[in-house]
Amino acid sequence: MDIAGCSLAELIDDPLINLLMKSDGVNRREVQLLLERVARTASASGPICGTPVNHRNTKPAADPR
Repeated sequence: MDIAGCSLAELIDDPLINLLMKSDGVNRREVQLLLERVARTASASGPICGTPVNHRNTKPAADPR
């Protein structure tokens, strides 16, 4: 399986990945819920991928002292 071409849903549904998650104590349902939440948040806030980020023009956080 070439994981580079797989979606997250395909990876979670893969039997080998599922077995690895179980052996590591990862709850598959919790991962699914997390991905659904991320997808809802991303769709509500607009596109994320390909959005340029300019770290040079950001202001540093105020010093709390």
